[in-house]
Amino acid sequence: MLIKKSLLLALTLGLLEPAAAQEGLAGPYLAARHASFAREFQTASKYLEQVVGEDSSNIDAMETLILSKIALGVFEDVYPIADRIVDDGVDSQVAHVALITRAVRVQDFKALVAQLDAQKGIGHQVVDGLLLAWANVGAGDAQTAFAIMDGLKDQEPSQGLVSYHRALMHHVMGDFESAEAIFKDIGQQAGALSRRAVIVRLQSLMAQSEFNQAEAVLEKYFGENLDPELLELQDDIKASRMPNERLIGSVADGIAEVFFAIAKALSSEAQDEYSLMHARVAELLSSEHVEAILLAANVLENMGQYELATKVYQEISPDNPIFHLAELGRAEALRDSGNVEAAIEALENLTRSHPLMVRAYRTLGNILRYDERYQEAIEVFNDAIELTDPKDQSAWRLFYARGIAYERLNKWPKADRDFRTALQLNPDQPLVLNYLGYSLVEKKIQLDEALAMIEKAVDLRPSSGFIVDSLGWVLFRMQKYKEAVPHLERAAELEPVDPIVNDHLGDVYWAVGRKREAYFQWQRALSFDPEEVDAERIRRKLDVGLDVVLQEEGADPLTVAQSDD
Repeated sequence: MLIKKSLLLALTLGLLEPAAAQEGLAGPYLAARHASFAREFQTASKYLEQVVGEDSSNIDAMETLILSKIALGVFEDVYPIADRIVDDGVDSQVAHVALITRAVRVQDFKALVAQLDAQKGIGHQVVDGLLLAWANVGAGDAQTAFAIMDGLKDQEPSQGLVSYHRALMHHVMGDFESAEAIFKDIGQQAGALSRRAVIVRLQSLMAQSEFNQAEAVLEKYFGENLDPELLELQDDIKASRMPNERLIGSVADGIAEVFFAIAKALSSEAQDEYSLMHARVAELLSSEHVEAILLAANVLENMGQYELATKVYQEISPDNPIFHLAELGRAEALRDSGNVEAAIEALENLTRSHPLMVRAYRTLGNILRYDERYQEAIEVFNDAIELTDPKDQSAWRLFYARGIAYERLNKWPKADRDFRTALQLNPDQPLVLNYLGYSLVEKKIQLDEALAMIEKAVDLRPSSGFIVDSLGWVLFRMQKYKEAVPHLERAAELEPVDPIVNDHLGDVYWAVGRKREAYFQWQRALSFDPEEVDAERIRRKLDVGLDVVLQEEGADPLTVAQSDD
């Protein structure tokens, strides 16, 4: 583990009872706890400042305040707090990170060496070793830096990370030949380099005027599918010129890369607060570290902090080669925050500025589809499909999404055609198999084919409650009620608060004579806020039973088992 237990979680659970609560600060403390639980960093900072201002002994509140401030991208305010924590002799990872950041920003690398030599780092052997090595590079002691790296090279499972940073150090110091030798070895040993590692390797080759080799490396790792950033780099290679700026060109950039690696690792472990902190540090230390900006914004989205996420996405300027990724992310955050029109406007602008970018059209089409603007969505998907190679397997997403829009408009022949085209491109796609199979079930047509499709989808994704529900539902439609029961029960276990899944389970219970359980499931379904048309039908079933409802609808009657009443 790179981190301690989340202090924010401890605070929100009331595990850290401050003396401040006994000194008239119970109100601000409780407000801070509530805001921290909701990850409302601005509000949490406001109240935590009050707590810390009155209770200088409350280390937990100070650490949480540092986390909140860094989440907001505000660093200057945290340094005095971090100094206070360290001066009190507290071993605080959060405070150490803040002070590392300050030392790098003012380029006081000797002070950073002293801090890390005193074991005031992250608390992880490899990470602290990398930071100490970089600090020595900054202090002008490359010999010590590489000696530290030698001591880290056999650390499992971090050899690749250590080798990468050794290459970066050579690159930053201008020893491009040594950097390339290490990059080449990493590629041979691990089989692949990260995108950022490849770009630095390309720039090392370009610095040696090895433009032909750089072109071969670019082709090896990225093929012909180049985004705007890589196209710009390709142009530089073909013109035999160096890019305006190196991706990693300073010690601060190298240290930022260490923090970015931590942020990525923690994001995969759902450690959102600490992932965000490290991403924000990487962003601060290397202002052009757009991947850190994107990661920070993405983590904020995961936290439900959409307004702050949109602000972070906007930190990437329109002239940046990967501005389009920021705009795609910003549009998603706007939609998730309920600002659908702003999301649509952003994506429409993106399709105009990047008229060949299929992903922009696909994202726009999906947002229109989610907003039930199906005809507009279809028109956007049409544009995307025209830009796509008909043999491109990834195009299944476009046909699938357009098929859903057609289905929602009751244009079944067109929907059916699109779903089947999607399956031709990707025969084992469980989402398409399930949607097409379920649609056939709802239309009560081609039930044998629908059953085969959904069984295949369940085999491919057995933990999807909605797909398992489809299997149970097609069996129900085929009047195989007893066979349907375990599948619909399993679906309700996987999706316990979905109204339709619970409604289906109620229907099958009714069909096998378990009427009391049927009523219970229908009542549960109503409690989960179904769409009004579904809610009205469920209420009618509660009033008169499923048999009468089917009779009123002119549907085929059930072969009902003996009642349990």
